Amino acid sequence: MKKIILVFITTFFVTFTQAQENKFASNRADNAVSLITENMQISDSDIAFLRETLYNKYASNASKIRGKNLTEDEKKQVYRSAFTETRKKLMNVFTNEEVKKIIKLEKESFKK
Repeated sequence: MKKIILVFITTFFVTFTQAQENKFASNRADNAVSLITENMQISDSDIAFLRETLYNKYASNASKIRGKNLTEDEKKQVYRSAFTETRKKLMNVFTNEEVKKIIKLEKESFKK
């Protein structure tokens, strides 16, 4: 019985902690996608792809940086590699001009 309770509490704690970490990435991706869809004509499937791609970018960056005591240069390297990887993924679905506009609008969404 004690083991079952311990497993339940541990599972609850892990789930709760995971949800908290991803809340930042989810909010940031939602804000960016909202601004992008206001300014561009994008299909629903492409919107879903864009949201998932940006969410993965932000969640991955957060997991690589949080609690690691990285220097500013190391953080910049993480951001650069995420930018490059995200751009490649977006180029599989969108044109070069669309990707440039998406990146520009994504950066604007940070300021809001």
